Amino acid sequence: MHMKSLLLAAGASTVAVAFALPAQADTTYYVNPEFNQGFSQSQAGIGTLEMHVGAENDNGFYIQAGPALATGQGETVWGVTGKAGVSGSISPDASLYAEVSAGKFDGGDTGFGLKVGSKFRL
Repeated sequence: MHMKSLLLAAGASTVAVAFALPAQADTTYYVNPEFNQGFSQSQAGIGTLEMHVGAENDNGFYIQAGPALATGQGETVWGVTGKAGVSGSISPDASLYAEVSAGKFDGGDTGFGLKVGSKFRL
């Protein structure tokens, strides 16, 4: 997939996010620029700048997607990434969350991720 195709896919996914959740009073739309950097021992890995547009509702569901720029090891590569997830309270001071993600960059395989966790208020 070439950069032009990736950028078109990123634009299409961004528009799709805007319509993914029903347009209800409890739906909020947002922009979520996010930078992620990995490290192994003292070496920096690939850094990714994601430029997502998303939607979330009061039921704890969210979806976001958009173009992404990966840099590292002397290369800069464009791609498209996206995430969807849910979070919810299990008590007044605790919540659980789950998120699935996918990303495709020019010249690379499609990558997938899964994140689950909890948050406890002190």
